[in-house]
Amino acid sequence: MTDTREFSMQVQHAVDAADHAMLAAQEAEHRLQRAITTANPSEIQSAQAALVQAKHKVNDAHAQLEVYNNEQYGQQIKQTMEQLIQASQDLDANHVKFHTPKQIR
Repeated sequence: MTDTREFSMQVQHAVDAADHAMLAAQEAEHRLQRAITTANPSEIQSAQAALVQAKHKVNDAHAQLEVYNNEQYGQQIKQTMEQLIQASQDLDANHVKFHTPKQIR
């Protein structure tokens, strides 16, 4: 019984980490949008760095959830993993879309 509860807590921790990673991704995207609006090259560069960090968090959370992707927790984890994949794709799209030219760096 204790093992099951402990495992369930580990799964919940992984889901919480995934939620945190998705929130970080959204915040990084909004930060980049604000930086683009102000047309400040240093803010854009900083926002792009935040995108990269958020991408790492999303990838780490996805890997952590992969460990628990089984029959017992399948639906909850599957949905969260799909959200992480979408967040990762959004981060990639924003990074490519708002790439700072080298002369501005």
